[in-house]
Amino acid sequence: MPSIPRWLPDDWEFWQAATLLALAVWILARTSEFWLMSALQSLAWSLHGTVPGVPQASLDQIRPVVEVFVAMWLPVALCTFFLGFFAFHAESDRRRAAADER
Repeated sequence: MPSIPRWLPDDWEFWQAATLLALAVWILARTSEFWLMSALQSLAWSLHGTVPGVPQASLDQIRPVVEVFVAMWLPVALCTFFLGFFAFHAESDRRRAAADER
């Protein structure tokens, strides 16, 4: 079993919730790409006059950002699942080894 840092949560409910949240964000972003692009464009337009350095953004400038976000979140969900899997099982092995030593 790989060595997992002890500061990571070892409770499977936390990792399951994080994985389901990441999957929900991915599904929402995947199904609402056009809404997300228009929301980011309107945010950029509203911030343009109030925050210095924020440019007026067109949909062609926002589309790559949204596409990268959508492409990134499925691997994030999968990594969350596998990290939780290894953290939970590493802690279980530690507890089993400690119980066997007693």
